[in-house]
This record gives sequence, C-alpha cells and structure tokens, in this order.
Amino acid sequence: MLQYLVNATAIWLISLVLFDVFLRKESFHNYNRFYLLFTFLLGALLPLWQWQNDIMPYTGTFHKPIEKVIATKQDLVTVSTTSTVAFNWQQWILLCYLAGSVIALILLIADVLRMVQFYNKGTKTYSDGWKVVTTGKDHAPFSFYNILFVASRSQYSDEEWQMILIHEKRHTQLLHIIDLILMQVARIIFWFHPLVYIFNKRLLLVQEFQADGASYVKPDEYGTFLVEQALLQKAPSLSHSFNRTPIKNRIIMLTRRSKKSSRFKMVVIIPLSLIVIVCFSKNNFAQNYIQKGNTFIRSGTKIDFSNSVTDSTLIIDDETGGKSYQISTKMSRPKKMNGKDIQYESINEHGSFPLTISESSKQFAKYLLNNIKPLLEHLDDGQYEYSPEYVTVDETGKIAYYELPGIWKTAKPFPGATLKQIDSTQHIDIKIKKAIDKKVASLMANCPKFKILNANGVAMPYDLGVFEITISNHKCSIE
Repeated sequence: MLQYLVNATAIWLISLVLFDVFLRKESFHNYNRFYLLFTFLLGALLPLWQWQNDIMPYTGTFHKPIEKVIATKQDLVTVSTTSTVAFNWQQWILLCYLAGSVIALILLIADVLRMVQFYNKGTKTYSDGWKVVTTGKDHAPFSFYNILFVASRSQYSDEEWQMILIHEKRHTQLLHIIDLILMQVARIIFWFHPLVYIFNKRLLLVQEFQADGASYVKPDEYGTFLVEQALLQKAPSLSHSFNRTPIKNRIIMLTRRSKKSSRFKMVVIIPLSLIVIVCFSKNNFAQNYIQKGNTFIRSGTKIDFSNSVTDSTLIIDDETGGKSYQISTKMSRPKKMNGKDIQYESINEHGSFPLTISESSKQFAKYLLNNIKPLLEHLDDGQYEYSPEYVTVDETGKIAYYELPGIWKTAKPFPGATLKQIDSTQHIDIKIKKAIDKKVASLMANCPKFKILNANGVAMPYDLGVFEITISNHKCSIE
C-alpha cells in the first residue's frame, strides 16, 4: 500500500506541476479538462497495473534477489494456532483511514440532504427545459443535472436570467456531473491526500471556464454579474455553482485566447505518460534491494540469514571396524525478519508441531500448480520435481521472501540406465524452463494473502514440499 501511495503521489505531483507550468493559463479548456481527468485516473490506477518485461525471475538460493511481492485483498484459509490476533499499529492506521472515509462520506451525504431539502421545500416551475426550484434562501444559482436552484426568479433581470440558463446548460451539455461524482468519490477514498483536493479545485475551475465561454454577454457585464453572485452563499459541493471561485481568474479568462503556437504544449502529456508508465507501474525494473553479507533488505523488510554450517559425522563399519567421516553442510536459511525470530515451530495443547503443515500451504500449492499446469504439459514425458523454497510470510500475511530453484527431471529413462544415459535425459528445454520460472515468479508476486498464524506477529516459513510431477502424452499429473 505504501508503494502504491508513493507512486500515485509522484504521478499526481508531476502532472499538476506540468499543468501549472504549461497549461493552466491557456484557454484550451476542453483539453485541460481531459488532461486533469486523464492524469488523475492515471495516478489512481497505473500503480495497480503490472506488466511484464524480458527480465527473468531469479532462481538461485540466498544472495539472489527475489521478485517484487504484492499481496491482494484475497485471503487464503489457514489453521490458526491462537484464537486471537494481536491488535497492532497497522490496524490502528486502518481504523483511522476508515474513520476519515466515513467522515468524508457523512459530509457528502449532508450536502446531498441539503440539496434534497431545497428541492422538497422549494417552489417548482419549468423554464426552457429546466426544472427551476425557487428556494427563497440567500444563495447563488446552482444546478444538479437538469435541476436549477435559485433564491428567487424575480431578483434577476431577463438578461441575467439568460446568463444563468446558458451557463448551467453548458455544464449539462458537457456532462460535468460525471467529473463531480468522480472527484467526490475520490475525496472519500483519498480523503487524506492533499493533491486530490488540488485536482478537484483545478478541475472545477476549468469547468467554469468552459461554462463561462458559452455566454453571449459582453465580458464586462458578465464579469460584474459574477462578482455580484460571489457575495452570496456557496452551493453544495455536488452541484455546479455560479459563484465558483476564484472570480478574478474567471473574468480574466473571458477575454483570453491562446495563440495557435501554444498548442505544442499539449504534447507534454505524451512524455509524461511514457515516464510514469516506466517508473511508477508495477514492473520488473524496480529491483530495489540491498544485500549486505547475510542480510537482505527490500521494500522496508529486512531478513537476516543464518550462517551455513559444515559438520562431519564419524561412521564405523561394523564388520571391519574401519572409520570414515561423512561431511554434511547445513545451508543458510531465513532467521530473522525485521529483528523478530522466524518461527519454524509452534506449541499447541497437543505439543510441538511444525507451522509449515497448514491448510494455507495446501491452498497455496494448489493455486501455484493449477496456474503452471498448462506450461508443464509442454515438457517431454517423464518425471519431474519442483519446489519453491523458503516461502516466508511476514506478520501481515504477505510473502516477504522466497527462493526459486527451478524444475528438474528425476526418473531414470529406463531400468538399469547408466549414469551417462541418465545425464543425457536431464536436459529440459531452456525456453520451457524459463517460461515456468517466469510464470511462478508472477504468481508469487500476485499471490493471495496468507492469514496470520499467531498473535505475536512473528514471521514464519511455509514448506510446500516437493511437487512430484508426471508427464505422460503431454498430460500432467501432480502429487
């Protein structure tokens, strides 16, 4: 989520800076409206989009970087070792966010109810295709779709009344109501983000520029009328208000006409789009990791690895009494995550059992294998094994680390085969192998979120075991 906000903020900030520098003072109002809507949606949606490139996933053991891992809102079912989950700071942040969204929603509902109250208590008449609601309240004219709210028809001259009708009709013709609803929804979702309010302010002003330009009245007369309306009470936020500020900018824009030579500024959206797509979407170029000895740091997650240990075991032959030593090496594995021990075992009322045996591991293995099965069926007939290693889940349920050793062939080509004959069958088509590894890396990057297994918020590994794969007539069966 943090990475999403950083990317969205960067896109919005760059877009607004370019708008203010190149387009804000130009009279390309239709294009400016498109630019603001497009770049706002670009910032909101692009960081969610993931695209592939030719960079292959990493396949070795530790000291190799991993694919970027993004968790979705979906949860895998798991067996919990405790009945309660620790109430941590992330839950506090979530509660604060939800509280802010609820408040923003309440404020919007209050504005809507205010408009409904005006409608219910006002006197309704029809004029030039408009349903005119006379409220008797001291406010500037405002409209919602084809409903026009005014304090009193009698307070306006015929010329002023035509100004109002033409202005509000232009809002309706250009479907400005869609922009209003979109930005109101955005203010509920991103209530905490200041750039959303700036986008909203810029877009509302451009809408007024478009509506003001429809008037056939002389600019000085129209400007005087705008100033008079600016002194009245403002309208609900979910409506088109005649006294939208700043009035000074609107009066200046009445007579401003941009030069044709200034149209080259419109192309700024092309390099902007290319830059943000490369830099701020979820692509594989973003390999931001730090590796120091036995420590791996990526996206704020620090993983410490144990040292590899070499040991020897004395073996005595019972018949001859001869002695020999068997050398074994215990490879490094994730030991700590953000300073907390990674638990490989847990205790319940029945005693000790491994955390790795869980319903969630089975669900995850099923998710992984079902998605790579079509690729596996491109392999030659035979028996294979595949096993992502050290799939480590953090305290929030996200996959924080894994290693991808790749797929390998295991069975002898026929009984009694020699070592040379066996080796000649171990070759796997490199294109198929790369395709499988790349698909698995993508699945790991988009895998469902694991539920937390304990109340202490301690990271843990999931042992998926070794997947035994049999290919016969290009049909795949997996155990």
